Amino acid sequence: MKLRLPFTFRIILPYLVIAIFFLLIFLAELEKGHSPAIWLSAGGMLATLILAALHNRWISQPFRRTGNLSAQLARGSIPRIQDNGSRGETGDPKGETGDLEKNLETHIRRMREITSFAKSLASGDFTAELEKTDSEDALGESMRSLKRSLMGTLEESRVRSREEEHRTWSAQGLARFSTLFREAEDDLEDLSRILVKELVEYTEADVGALFIATELEGEGEPVLEMTGSYAFDREKNIRRSFELGEGLVGRVALEKEPIYITDLPPGYIRIRSGLGEEAPTSVLLVPLLLDNRVMGVIELASLGEIPAYQIEFIRRLGDDLATSLARVKAGQQMKKLFEQTNMQAEKFASQEKVFRKRLQQLEKEVTEYAAREAKLIKEIDTLRNGEGEE
Repeated sequence: MKLRLPFTFRIILPYLVIAIFFLLIFLAELEKGHSPAIWLSAGGMLATLILAALHNRWISQPFRRTGNLSAQLARGSIPRIQDNGSRGETGDPKGETGDLEKNLETHIRRMREITSFAKSLASGDFTAELEKTDSEDALGESMRSLKRSLMGTLEESRVRSREEEHRTWSAQGLARFSTLFREAEDDLEDLSRILVKELVEYTEADVGALFIATELEGEGEPVLEMTGSYAFDREKNIRRSFELGEGLVGRVALEKEPIYITDLPPGYIRIRSGLGEEAPTSVLLVPLLLDNRVMGVIELASLGEIPAYQIEFIRRLGDDLATSLARVKAGQQMKKLFEQTNMQAEKFASQEKVFRKRLQQLEKEVTEYAAREAKLIKEIDTLRNGEGEE
């Protein structure tokens, strides 16, 4: 095993050897009684010890501190910088190794800044900043690049999370309203009222209405009539029917395309809340299409903006609603036709009863007429026979 002497001992060893040499001379001259030589050897020994102390103070100790700091950095730890009295008026290290210590301490401070910056990133604090110290600051630039990469990854993760939440919200909403459509009875007004209420609550809008296309007798173009509403009922001046192309409702039905506007016409509608009345910020109107045929229009108004994913959800819901409306309308038509058929059947039955009664009366009259005719013929025959005998 190789013996390794302490660094300080190795530094002052030559001075110790020289001091011992002068000590031996001093002892020898002291024994001989040579006074000048004694003083000379004593002075040389003292000077050697002073030089050894100064060397240790200004060279050995700074090198030892620098070595300790370097060793701690090599182990992966960040040492603390302590002021041991070897610093100048500016606070920088002094002595022969001052520049080396200063550079090493600057590196340690920089490592401490980078470590603190990395801990902030690890905790999710992306407001932390790392100052650029030099154009060749490769480690600092790598950490800043890492921050940008982490922020990009986090933003992508947030976007994916929001998109997944929106997809889940839309899927649950479609399933919820699909159940509502299946359970709906053949009553357009009940379906409209329940649908609008559920839709306004699910989308967190403020008001809503459903207009259904109704074909009037003797007219070719359908009229859009309000069959269900939520928070519209308190507005007495709201239009409740539109022709194709008339107003926003009629325009959506005519163009067969949704309309989302945030710049509303003055006095369009007012939304009442606990703070009074306010004009809505946005309005969405979606046509209900079945095989490119307009079945109706959904209208929602909100004090805030309606998100894009909710607009897409309402568009998809409109297709299902159009199918449900067609089913309910067909059911109502079948019910109406059945009622008309029953009425006609009852009418026919009543007419048949009258006809049978009339027929029976005619048969009775014919029978009575035949009896009277037979009686009359008999009387005529009797008269003829009586005249013949005379």
